[in-house]
Amino acid sequence: MDDSSKVVKRIAKDGILLALLCVMGMFSIPFGENIKVSLQLYMVMVICLLADSVFDCLIITGSYLALGMFLPIYAGFASGISPTFGFVIGFVLASPVFYFLNKIKLPAVFRMALACLGGLIVVYAAGSVFMMLYLGWDIGKTLMVSVVPYLPFDAIKIALAILTVLAMPALITKKE
Repeated sequence: MDDSSKVVKRIAKDGILLALLCVMGMFSIPFGENIKVSLQLYMVMVICLLADSVFDCLIITGSYLALGMFLPIYAGFASGISPTFGFVIGFVLASPVFYFLNKIKLPAVFRMALACLGGLIVVYAAGSVFMMLYLGWDIGKTLMVSVVPYLPFDAIKIALAILTVLAMPALITKKE
């Protein structure tokens, strides 16, 4: 395959992954009074585990952040800056963590789990700091609202992301 075909394939793959993030990220499922679970984080994990380079991760998550400033593609069909905007910033900041931890020489499941846990810590940190500053809350209240209720759901998302990537046909996951 010549270089131009590889570039076209890579751009198409990135475009499809961005489109999936935009579509799946809009929907959220309410659990309780103030807990809404979306598939944004799940898609970011899948994207960064499948990406051909760290730049692809950054381009996709950065494009998602930029598009969401103007289009209602964030969880709950939201757009712009809100108390949870720091988590979207966290997707961009965590992309290199997801990507590079996924390159460590470990069996696939352990490597991907480590990558997802490392990236999740960055997403939680960025989102919590932003929320704390935006709302003027203390760290305890912020963590109890923005992290603790989501831990079980995010553990499930990690498992699903790993299963999704492992189930992908070799044509999609093959690095060229």
